[in-house]
Amino acid sequence: MEEKSRKLLILYATQTGNAMDAAERIGREAERRGCPVHLRPTDQFDHSFLPLETTVIFVVSTTGQGDTPDSMKAFWKFLLQKNLAKHWLEGVCYAVFGLVCGKKA
Repeated sequence: MEEKSRKLLILYATQTGNAMDAAERIGREAERRGCPVHLRPTDQFDHSFLPLETTVIFVVSTTGQGDTPDSMKAFWKFLLQKNLAKHWLEGVCYAVFGLVCGKKA
C-alpha cells in the first residue's frame, strides 16, 4: 500500500477564475502557517489517487444559472459512478467550499 501524502491538496473548479483565486488565497494562508500545499484544477488531477491524500480542500464555483464549470464535469461524472465504493475517501479529511458565481436573477 502506498504511503499517504503529507501535504494539503487544494483542488479547484472554475469557469471565470473566481474559484481559482479563492483556492490560491487558501493555499497562501496554509503555506504561511507552514503547511506544504499542492494546488491543481480538478481536471488536471487523477481522481483515483484521492484516497492517498490526507487532507483535501475542494473549491468549486458555479457558472451561468448555477451550472457546473467545465473543469468539474469529468470529476462529477467520476463521483456519480455506481461502482464507486461508499467508503472510497475513508481516512481522508476534506472540506468543500462552494462559490455561487454567474448571472443574477
